[in-house]
Amino acid sequence: MAQLNDFVNNMRGGGARANQFSVTFESQTQPNLHGPHFAFMCRSAQIPALTIGEITVPYRGRQIFVPGDRTYDAWTITIYNDTNFSVRDSLERWMNDLQDIGSSTSSGSKQVYYNATVKQKDRNDRTIREYKLVNVWPTTIDAIDLAYDTNDVIEEFGVTFRFNYMTINPRQQVQGLQGRSTEGPFGSSNRSGPPGALTASRAAPWLDPDLAEVFST
Repeated sequence: MAQLNDFVNNMRGGGARANQFSVTFESQTQPNLHGPHFAFMCRSAQIPALTIGEITVPYRGRQIFVPGDRTYDAWTITIYNDTNFSVRDSLERWMNDLQDIGSSTSSGSKQVYYNATVKQKDRNDRTIREYKLVNVWPTTIDAIDLAYDTNDVIEEFGVTFRFNYMTINPRQQVQGLQGRSTEGPFGSSNRSGPPGALTASRAAPWLDPDLAEVFST
């Protein structure tokens, strides 16, 4: 028979909280995307989805499903707008570098990609999981609706990004990242391409043995 205390004991740390997070960009050319200002202005974000396609193989009247290729969905965030338009200005400049906003068809091409990091925090502001999105660029900056009858509201807008791949560091690896590069269990932080296959003993020591087999080669 299920016991309430059993459930409470298994809800470790009281459960991860969706409002305990931070998002940062590695951008030296757009200062309002780099550092604590952006982290404060980012109202909401996503931990990116993981998707592997499927290949259907017919066999004697049955269908066998085997793993296909990995894809990454678009990543969206929501930003508070301050009176300096600081974050929106940096995003508009970034998009202008990708392709001129005006009548020109040229591209500034100063820098196409930046990297972004999503950190899940606990209630003591400690990072318990870290997602690094590599080769990020904006596809859409949403409109800001204006109206005379809108009161008691701070402007905000959404931004949609694409990225080429990501790496994941759980609590143990995040704590071990202090001042040095390391390879997390879900792809290397030094890779130039998508992360590869993983062994159960190296990739998922924190999982139950049955679940660890999912990450084995």
